[in-house]
Amino acid sequence: MTSTGARLVAEFERMVSRDGGELVLLAEDAGTIRVGYRPGSAGPDCADDVCVLPQHELSQLMAETLRRRSPGTEIVVEVLT
Repeated sequence: MTSTGARLVAEFERMVSRDGGELVLLAEDAGTIRVGYRPGSAGPDCADDVCVLPQHELSQLMAETLRRRSPGTEIVVEVLT
């Protein structure tokens, strides 16, 4: 059975991969899911309708989704270099 964190990462990976971004599940326990986010390389002009998703927006979207699936679990999104 796939964990909540793994399912969440898989769902949002599709969103960030359009600009070359990447998500990885770093850790998961009963109360916290830690995700690493490596932003893509799309330019600031959003050419071809592709823009880099800011970390705080990704975190907010993931938190909203997680609240519906696993109330009480926190998401922590760390930017990777």
